[in-house]
Amino acid sequence: MNNLKYFIILYIGLITSSQAEITLRQYNDRYCYDGDTCYVNIDGNNTKIRLLELDTPEISKPKCKEELDLGLKARDFINNRIKNAQSIEFITDYKLDWFGRTLSYLIIDGNDISKELVKNNLGVVYKKGHKVDWCQE
Repeated sequence: MNNLKYFIILYIGLITSSQAEITLRQYNDRYCYDGDTCYVNIDGNNTKIRLLELDTPEISKPKCKEELDLGLKARDFINNRIKNAQSIEFITDYKLDWFGRTLSYLIIDGNDISKELVKNNLGVVYKKGHKVDWCQE
């Protein structure tokens, strides 16, 4: 990870001068708390990003053991991808979610990590107002 180059891309139609420097940061030896929330530093401020178009199982308040197990797999998957990455990009328009996290795409080695998690059955495409019951599987 020491040689990793960070790229910031503004994901809006009009380029503005408000681009911020975003870098991943570790907390408790992890870059991401779970499959869809990662620790970052934006212009010197420690905060979090919420990955767009992704919903992963909960690990903080899972409804069953299966949800916890799958949530931990998703968390480990994304953290391992970050640790072994050659390049990381953030695509964001800096909007915040309900919890104050910056909404962003995370591109690792040219691949959208949200799509990779869905492809590997570790998450689903996020649909506002619809929460997956991971315990029914």
